[in-house]
Amino acid sequence: MLTACPRARNNGLALVESAITLPLLLLLLIVIMDFGRIMYSGIISSNSARAGAGYGAQTTLVAVDHNGMNNAALADATDLPVDASNPEHVEATSRHFCLCPSGSTEVNCTANTCGAAPEVYVEVTTDRVFGTLVEYPGIPNSTQLQQIATIRVQ
Repeated sequence: MLTACPRARNNGLALVESAITLPLLLLLLIVIMDFGRIMYSGIISSNSARAGAGYGAQTTLVAVDHNGMNNAALADATDLPVDASNPEHVEATSRHFCLCPSGSTEVNCTANTCGAAPEVYVEVTTDRVFGTLVEYPGIPNSTQLQQIATIRVQ
C-alpha cells in the first residue's frame, strides 16, 4: 500500500512535465519548419536566377532575348509552392549590359567607347515575397527574397 502512493504521484508529475514541454516543442518544430521553408525558397530562387542568366549567356544574340531569360528562370522555379502563406510566385526580370575589359562602369554596347570590344553580360533578378506559417512576436511575418545572377556572355 505504501508503494502505490509514490507511483501515483510520479504519474501526475510526468503529466505536468508533458503539459509544459509539449507546447515548447511544437513551437520549436514550427520555427524549424519556417526556417527550412525560407532556406528552400531562397535556394530555388537563386537557382532560377542562374538558369535564366545561363540561358542568356549562350551567345550575344540570345543575350537580348529578355523574354527567353525570364521564361527560363520561371521554368526553373516551378518547385516553389504557392499556398496561403505564399500566394505569389517568383517574378523574374532580366537585362544585358556591357563593360570595358579593364573597367567596371557600364558602357553602351553598340558604341565602341572602350577602344576594344566591350564584354557583354546578362543579369537576371528573381523576386518573391516569403510568408511564415505563423506570426512571431517581434519578427516580420513576410520578407522579400531577391536573388541576382550575373554571367558574362560567351
